[in-house]
Amino acid sequence: MKKLLMTAIAAGFLLSTSASALEAPAKAVTCIGCHGADGNSVVPNFPNIAGQHASYLEKQLKDFRDGFRKDASMAAFAKGLTDEEIKALAAFYAAQPAK
Repeated sequence: MKKLLMTAIAAGFLLSTSASALEAPAKAVTCIGCHGADGNSVVPNFPNIAGQHASYLEKQLKDFRDGFRKDASMAAFAKGLTDEEIKALAAFYAAQPAK
């Protein structure tokens, strides 16, 4: 019985940890208009970012922020992002299933 209880507690911890890891970062609100709530865009002009590798998304956001990639909309958004915010956004969208 004790082993079963410990297993249930561990499972609950893992579920709560993974659920919070998938919560959208606050800055994701700005992404929704073009890339959709889960990174699957409904407009062909904007790329789907759901399911992309986190390292790829992180690099692209940093490149927009630092001026290595040029796009007025993305540059304006990425300009104010910290490295930590970029990492959180990249992890969130990488965890979303591509449709």
